[in-house]
Amino acid sequence: FLEGLKAVEPNQLLEKHFVIEKNKIIVSDIDENSKKYYLDEFEKVYIIGAGKAAAAMAYKIEEIFEDRITSGTVVTKYGFGEELKVIQLIEAGHPSPDENGVLAASRIKDICTDATEKDLIISLISGGASALLTVPVEGISLEEIILTSKVLLNSRATISEMNTVRKHISKIKGGQLMQVAYPATVISLIISDVIGDDPSIIGSGLFVYDDSTFSDCLNILKKYDLINIVPSSVLQYLSEGKNKIRLETPTEQDQIFSNSDSFIIGNNLICLKHILDAAHQMGYNSKILNTELSGEAKQVGAYIISDAANFLEHGAEVGKKYCLIYGGETTVSVLGPGKGGRNQEMVLSAALQVSGHNGISMLSCGSDGDDGPTDAAGAYCDWTTIQRGKKLNMNAERYLSENDSYNYFKKLDDLIITGPTKTNVMDIQIVLIDPS
Repeated sequence: FLEGLKAVEPNQLLEKHFVIEKNKIIVSDIDENSKKYYLDEFEKVYIIGAGKAAAAMAYKIEEIFEDRITSGTVVTKYGFGEELKVIQLIEAGHPSPDENGVLAASRIKDICTDATEKDLIISLISGGASALLTVPVEGISLEEIILTSKVLLNSRATISEMNTVRKHISKIKGGQLMQVAYPATVISLIISDVIGDDPSIIGSGLFVYDDSTFSDCLNILKKYDLINIVPSSVLQYLSEGKNKIRLETPTEQDQIFSNSDSFIIGNNLICLKHILDAAHQMGYNSKILNTELSGEAKQVGAYIISDAANFLEHGAEVGKKYCLIYGGETTVSVLGPGKGGRNQEMVLSAALQVSGHNGISMLSCGSDGDDGPTDAAGAYCDWTTIQRGKKLNMNAERYLSENDSYNYFKKLDDLIITGPTKTNVMDIQIVLIDPS
C-alpha cells in the first residue's frame, strides 16, 4: 500500500507533468496529451489550490517556478500543510466545512477577480477541494451548508451526487470561479479522487463547465429521502433554481472556458499499477481486478471475499502466492452511533465472510491516510479476525450494524494508521491469498 502511494506523491506527479524550460511551460496529462505556454505572454503568475494534496503540490510548484510567482493561496485539510515561501497556506475543515474554508475561498476568489487577460493562474486541485472551499449563495448560511454536507455524507450518495448539490449552493463551484477569473488563462493541475477522472466532479469543477442542473439536485435529495432533512433554505434555493428564478451553473457553450485547460496528472490506476509491480517483486502472482469499486461498503467487502474464496477454491495453486488488487470509492449508510469509515466498514464486513477461509487476508485503506472521522487510513483482516474478536467478547455483526468498525479493529490492533499522506486518489483494497 505504501509503495503504491509513492507513485502518486505530488512531487513525483508534478516533476513528470509540469516542466519549465527557460520561458516555456510544458504541461501534460496521464494520457500524454500536452500543451505549451510561454511565460513572456503573461505579466503575473498566480497560484491557487484546494484539496488534501494542495499544500504538497504548492511546495513543488514554488520549487519549479522559483521567483516567478506573483502571489497565491492554497487551502488544505488540518494536518496536511507544508512550509511554503510565497504562497499563503490556509488549513480548514474537512469533510465538514468551517470558517477557514470560507476565508480561503474568499482569498482565492479575490485573486481570480484581480487577474487580467495578461495573467496566468495555476490551479492545484485534489480530493477534498469541494469541502475545503465554501462560498454559500445568498440566503444560505455556513451552518446550513455544514448540515447539508453532513446529511449527504451520511446517506449513500456518491461523490458525484454530493458535488452536484454542492455546486448549486455555492458561488464558485461548477465553473463559477472561471466566470470570476475570465479573461485570465487558467491551467488546472488535477489529482483525481473520483471514478472516471471527470474534472467537473473533482473539487466540484471550479474551472470546468457543468452539465448538472437544479432539477438534478432535487432528484438526488428525493433519491436518498433527504427532502425533509436538508435545511429549508437549501430546498427553497434549489426549487427556485428549478423554476428559473436562480441562474444555472455555466455550461460547455460558455466562452469563458476557452481560457481554461485541465490536466489530470494523477489517479487511482497509477497507484494500483505501482502496487502490482511491488507485489510481483515480492513473489506474488498479481492482478488488478477492478478499478471502479462503488456501492455500499459492507456489500463490496463481502463481494471481494467471495471473489477471493472462489479463486482459492478453484484457481489457486499450492505453493504459489497471489495478490488481488482493487480500487474505487464506496459509500456508507450511517445508521448507528459508532465510529468508523468506509474502508474500515468494508474490512469488517469482509472479516465476517473470510472467517474459515484459511490463507486469505485483506487490507482496505484511503490513499489520503484518512478514513472517515478517524485517525486511521483503514484496516486489515484475515481468517482469524472474527475468532480473535470473540476472545475479547466482541460481536462483529453488532459492531457492523452500529457502524463501529473503528473500535472493533482498534481493540484487535488491526487499524492501519499512516498519518496524512498529502495525496488523494480514492481507496485501495489488497487481498493476499496463500493456499499453502
